[in-house]
Parts: sequence; C-alpha cells; structure tokens
Amino acid sequence: MVISAVLLVRFAIDFWREMSWWLALPFLVLVACTLAVATLNIFTSRNPGQNRDDQKWTRALLTSAIPLAFLASSLDCTGLSTRGCSPFCTFVKVVWIPLLAIACGAFIFAVRPLILTIILAMSFIPLAPHCVCYNVGNAWWIDRIGVSPLCYGWGFVVTVVAVAALKHRSLAWPSLMMCYAIIAGATGFFVSHHYFHFPW
Repeated sequence: MVISAVLLVRFAIDFWREMSWWLALPFLVLVACTLAVATLNIFTSRNPGQNRDDQKWTRALLTSAIPLAFLASSLDCTGLSTRGCSPFCTFVKVVWIPLLAIACGAFIFAVRPLILTIILAMSFIPLAPHCVCYNVGNAWWIDRIGVSPLCYGWGFVVTVVAVAALKHRSLAWPSLMMCYAIIAGATGFFVSHHYFHFPW
C-alpha cells in the first residue's frame, strides 16, 4: 500500500505541474479515489454477506483485472510491440504478465489463499526500476536514479485494490469500479498516445 501511494502521489504531483489543469484534475481524482478504496479495503473487516453467485462473479472480475491492468500499463509504454524500452521491460511484457495471468486463472478456479499471496508477490517484480522512457511520469525518477519504477505502477495498484477486496470480501463493487476505471484510463492513454500523440 505504501509503495503504491508513493508511486501515485509522485506521479500526481508531476502530472499536475506539467499538464493542463483540465487534464490533470480527473487524474488527481482517480488517484485519490484509488488510494481511498485501497485503504478502506485493507482496514475494513471481513464481510461474508454475499451470495455464492455474486462471489464467483466478483472474484473472477477482480482477479481478471490484475493481468489486464499490467497489460494496459505495458501497452501505454511499448504499444503493440513485443519489445520494451529495456530488456527487463520486454521480459515483463512477454513472460511475466502471461505468468501472472496463469496465476490469476488458477485462483479463479481453485480459490486458494496461497495463490492470492503468490499473485501479490509476483506483482512486485515489475516495479523493479527499469523504464528509460523520459516522460512526465518517469522524469523525476530518471533524473534521480537513472531509471523509473513507474511503468507498471498502475498494474501494481490494481493488484493491491483487488487482492485486498478478495481477502476481506469488502467493498467489492467500489473496488471493481476503481480497477476497471484504471484499466479503461490506461487503455485510453495507449490509444491517444500511440496513435494521436496526445498528451505527449
């Protein structure tokens, strides 16, 4: 949670400073709402009051959001190319995200807490600083440590929100809304950035 908060807050500050307010404001709202839902998920007590069919659907949708968010983050950076900005970026896109998808599929069908823990642990790997794309989100990190850990930051945040909701069975629908809002936003950025060169 702390890691995701640091990444998002740093990104929000840089976005606000460098971009037009009308573009930065919705982004700041998304960051604030995501961090609020993630925090509430972590500290909310377990809620068993969901029927089995609802549990199956929400479990499947929340778990599926994890690899989708990492894929959307990858598309933001490299587009449809299988080659990333660095060898590690390529590894994450071509090898690690498919492995994460397999783990998520295993959890949907097996529903073992250990698998959920493995998924969470796997989501830390793409945060290893590696991105060399010098843009609004990465510039602060690159100027200080030479590479950025932010490239897959949104995928990690979705994992935190989804895993907390799955563990505590609380705030399932707000969590789903936030996860898929992030995925939709990242996918929209992929299209606008790679095909229309907007906002950079």
